[in-house]
Formats: sequence, structure tokens, C-alpha cells
Amino acid sequence: MDDKQFEKRMELLKKSYDRMEPQLDPEAVFAQIEAENATQQSPETVTTKKPPSRWQKPTVWIASIASVLLLSVFVSSYVMNPSTFDQTAGQNQKQKQEQEYNEWLSNLTKKYQEKREHMRKELDIPEKEFSEIVQIADNELYDLSKRKEMILRLQNANDDFRKGVETDILDNLQTPRERIQSIETYADPMSYKESYYFYSKYSYSVEEIAHYYSNKLAQYEKVLSQKPKSLPEDLNKLIATAKKQDFELQYNGQSYSFRPNPVFGKDAPEYIDRLHPSVLGYFKYLATGTLLVGGDLLYSIEDSATILRLYEKTLVADNSTDMDNFNVLKGEFENAWLTIFKGTDTNPIRTKTGQYKPEYMNLLTIIANGEYGEAMSKTAQLILDEIKLTGQSKTLEQLTTYDIWMGILYAREDLFMQTEDGTTSIAINDGWIEQTKTLYNSYVETGDDTIIDTLNPINIVSLFLYAHGIGDREVAQRLLTDDLDINTVVQFDGMEKFKALHEIEGASLTINAAVKNAAHGEIGQRLSFKLTSVVNKNGEQHYLISAINE
Repeated sequence: MDDKQFEKRMELLKKSYDRMEPQLDPEAVFAQIEAENATQQSPETVTTKKPPSRWQKPTVWIASIASVLLLSVFVSSYVMNPSTFDQTAGQNQKQKQEQEYNEWLSNLTKKYQEKREHMRKELDIPEKEFSEIVQIADNELYDLSKRKEMILRLQNANDDFRKGVETDILDNLQTPRERIQSIETYADPMSYKESYYFYSKYSYSVEEIAHYYSNKLAQYEKVLSQKPKSLPEDLNKLIATAKKQDFELQYNGQSYSFRPNPVFGKDAPEYIDRLHPSVLGYFKYLATGTLLVGGDLLYSIEDSATILRLYEKTLVADNSTDMDNFNVLKGEFENAWLTIFKGTDTNPIRTKTGQYKPEYMNLLTIIANGEYGEAMSKTAQLILDEIKLTGQSKTLEQLTTYDIWMGILYAREDLFMQTEDGTTSIAINDGWIEQTKTLYNSYVETGDDTIIDTLNPINIVSLFLYAHGIGDREVAQRLLTDDLDINTVVQFDGMEKFKALHEIEGASLTINAAVKNAAHGEIGQRLSFKLTSVVNKNGEQHYLISAINE
């Protein structure tokens, strides 16, 4: 398998591990394996003691997860008690257990081969190509012979362990159609965690199969583009086979492909409603693919915005920011919304005389009213107000994907709170720190000073706390006026030492950063930031920190 397949599989393995019952202690398993290996070494044969390889632990994790943790996902519960492993059992008992294991593995292999062939025939894929699709599943079966001792021990702890292993091995050979049907085995309704786990298992196999079918379409591109009344028999067979697996034939303006659409298709089963609504953004992306082709929207603005509303619900609910699925959806959301707001060459937002088109103003009104989700409503309202006031919008001109992502972060939690005197306060929680980290990374990567020049005072102080907290004095100094030296400022490590920011009304703009109790001895009870409006080289005003007091 290639690196991409391996990494994707490891992601699923980790999620399988997370779903397991807490009674399984992997450290105990690893300790037993290592203890057993040590006792099996003969003193006469050990002449030198090699230092442990730096790859030793990852190898143990991979082998153990692949052969034990993944295979026991559907075991309801069990308790592994090392005392149940009778290492003094007689040789006859051991031989009997090994014979039973070999018979079980032989029967499982037979069932596997039969189900494998059934899957191959249903998908109508030649063995050569099919073996690549199920390569990882094949390897997991073959790996069982190497893990005999481990599985025998776990079987002694729980009589149903091998049954769980068998179920999971055979489930690896589910067709896309069968995987969708398995939703009926889940509770109604499914939790978000269950729904995301199901999506991960489903998308892993379905994307490879869809890719195979799509590659088969290459030879029929000319025929399909002519849209004849009848299609070649082989093409009709291909389309029918793909349709049975809930794949739709689509054209993206450049080529034809098959996209899996088990949720939104007209033939979707009723039990599909068991899926948690917040996971549907992922299924929608499977069904539509990218919304942008050649820099333009593939669908109408209205249809694209409706799809993006599904993406928004998923991005708000899912915090898996390190997963490929999440980042692909995030990129689609950011780039598609930016295109909608700014327009394209084929769909400009202005008339030839430079005025904003009436239909664009109407679109902004609809977005501002929240009809396409909450994340972009405030941005749309701000742009709309500026255009109505001056005929132009600096917010629109300076809009970036970073601003689009900020809309999601705001939608995740109500970070801003209004105090009794009408001023603004925010809680410095994990969501706010993550938002500030994104802002910091964006500035560091681009070096674009306009990012800082357009920040409001709350974000200026937040960015300072984050940059100074991680020791980046260069960025921290950039947020100060020229007469304020970063070396004279109180030192601290970590933005998480603060609990809230409060805007203080008075003769000057002041923001107080409340310090958590545990850090009072290091920083004090609060830091008070005085902000001053300065003019940049382009003649535009923006805020910088001019004083910091304890």
C-alpha cells in the first residue's frame, strides 16, 4: 500500500481504538507481549544485547492496533485479567488451543474468500484491480496467523473475542451498498460520533471504488458528450453497476465521473435519516466534489450557498482540525464563499459602470438574514451597510479566506458578550485561543501587514497575548507603537494564563486582560492595554498598543 493509503488507514484505526470499551488496557497487552518475548529467549542463544530500535514502539502500536484494537471494535465488553492466562498449562492443553485456532482461522479464511469473491462480482471489478482495493483487508486476514498467541490469550479472557475478530474482518468486505444498509444496525437517531465513525469507514472504501468506475468512463467521454439516445451496452452495464452502489454519473464541466450519493439521491432509504445532521456536510462533499472548477462555481450561487450551509453545520460541530476530511471541507467552504462574495469574470458583481448589481445586493441581503447559515451573515451585513453608505466596501475589498474561517469560529461559540455598560468582553477559552492561533499563523506565513492593519482592538490585544506568550517578540513588537519597547513589558508564557478581555470606556480606548488565579503571582491580577489609533503608510488608520500597565 502507498503512504497515502497507510496514513488514511491509520486514521481509521485510531478512531476504531477510540470507540473501544475502556476495559481493554493496551499497555497491559504490550507489557505481556514483551514479557512473553523475554521469557522465550534462551540464555544460551543471547550473546549480545542490542539497543532498542527507535522504530520499536511505533511497530508495536501499528501491529497491535491493526491486529487487536481494530478487530475488536464490535466486541461489546470484556475484561482482560492477566491472572486468567495460565502460563503453566500443560502442553496438551496448548496444542488443543492451537488446533482450535487453526481450524477457526481456516474456516474464517474460507468465509473471507467466498465473501471477497461475492464482493468482486457484485462490483464487477477484475481481480487485478480488485486486489488493490482490498489489499489492506487481505493483509489483516493474513496477519492473524502471526498473532496467534496474542489472540489465544485474549480469547481466554473472553469467549466472544474471536467472534468479534471474525465479524470485523468480514465487515472489511462490505460493498458500498452493504455499508449503507448497515445503518439499520445503529440506534435511531445516531450520535455525531457514531455518524462520523460510519462516514470514515464508508468513505475509505467507497472513494477507491468510485475512482475505479470513473477511470472506466475515459473511453466513453466522446460518446457521453454527444448525448445520444442510446449508449453502448458496456457503458450501460457500467452505469447500472455503479448505480446499484448509489453512485451517480456527473459532469463537472470538464469531464465525467461517478460520485457516491447515498444520502441525497432520490432512491435514498428512509433509515438514512438516522445519521446525525451535522455529519451530512461530509456526505454532501462526497456527492458533489469541489464546488469550484477553473476558478468559477460549478453550480448556481443559490445552489452553492445551500451546499455551503451543510458544510457550515459540519465544520461547526467537528473539531477534528488535524484530519484530512475536515481540512478539505474547510478549504471548500473558504474558497467557495470567497468566490460568492467577490464574484468571478463570468459572473461579476458589478456593472460595467462600476456599480454593484441589484441582484448582488439582494444576495447580500439574503445572506445577512441567515438563509444560507449564520457564519457569513455578519460579514454580509457589514458589506451591505458599507455599500449603502458609501457605494464601496473596504471589508469586501480586503476579504480573505481567513475572514471566512473566522465566521466558523464565531459560530462555534458565542465568544463575544455584552456587559451591563454596553462594552464588549470575551472569554479566552480554547476556541478563542485557536482563533488567535489561526490569525497568528496567517500573519507569519504571509507577512502581510494589512492583516494587522484591519484588526479591531480586541484582536490586536489577543494577537499580542498569543505571540508574546509563545516567545515571538518580533510579532509582539509589531503590535506596539514605536515608543513602546517589548523588553520593558511584563514577561509571561502562554495565552492560556488569561481568562477574559474587557473593553473599558474612558478618555482612551483600554482593554483589560484578566489573569487566571494560578498566574497572579507571575503576572498580577490583570494587564491593562491602552490602544492608540495610528496612520499606516497608505494613510489608513488602525490600532496599536501604546501602553501596557499591570
